[in-house]
Amino acid sequence: MSLVDSGLSSLMAVDVCAGYTQQGAQPKIVVHGASLSVAQGELVAILGPNGSGKTTLLKTCMGLLPPLGGLIRLGDQPLSSLNNRQRARLAAWVPQQADSSWSYSARELVAQGLYARLGPFGSFGHKERMAVDEALAAMDASDFSERQLNQLSGGEARRVLLARALAQGTQLLALDEPAAHLDPGRQVELLEILAKLAEGGKAVLVSMHDVNAARRFASKVLLLDKAGNSHFGPTAEVLSPQRLEEAYETEFIHGNHDRFGPFVLPIARKKKGITREQ
Repeated sequence: MSLVDSGLSSLMAVDVCAGYTQQGAQPKIVVHGASLSVAQGELVAILGPNGSGKTTLLKTCMGLLPPLGGLIRLGDQPLSSLNNRQRARLAAWVPQQADSSWSYSARELVAQGLYARLGPFGSFGHKERMAVDEALAAMDASDFSERQLNQLSGGEARRVLLARALAQGTQLLALDEPAAHLDPGRQVELLEILAKLAEGGKAVLVSMHDVNAARRFASKVLLLDKAGNSHFGPTAEVLSPQRLEEAYETEFIHGNHDRFGPFVLPIARKKKGITREQ
């Protein structure tokens, strides 16, 4: 496996162990020795079954959880040397869902994306309001921008979180299952937006469940399995039939669409020790 040179990468992680620590107990390692890189112009997907550590690894790469081993760099700096504001100026984090207790309006939440650049005493003027408007419009969220976040549907709230990340204006966007709670049309629309952001020079790192979406939109993939092992590299190389079926413990039909290329359809869960009759 070859990583993008650290001087060109928005994010580089080498042999990272990710998990959780509890007082008085041994750390629980979920992901063992994962390596990946995301450069400007790339959309990189993290795939894996439930419980494989996709969210845990993303949070670790963003500095939201301490790494249990390995090296992580944001831009040309070690992640451990950056404080919260410095990280927020380099990378925008989009969680799976908004806190339902937040009483902010959609517009107020998107405006928070500018605070890392403005600081606590920065002036919020015409330029900043335009940035908020543009981010809301990009996510088709302008119509409900004055509504409280806890009054929005799950899909609407997700679009507001994405708009906040756009307003933040960082080189790197890291998104945890951004297509969750979105209908199929909105899912495709969202991934097309993320792909265009990557084409425009952003570095985009996204966890997802949809293997077919990763094949279509991601240039590289990190594939995790339930044992915490990982494979990273070009999408077509990593998502081989054997690796997919081993990682998901599932049998797939493997096909090829004339327009969109390779695809898979899950047909049966593999049972250990049992061979499915042909």
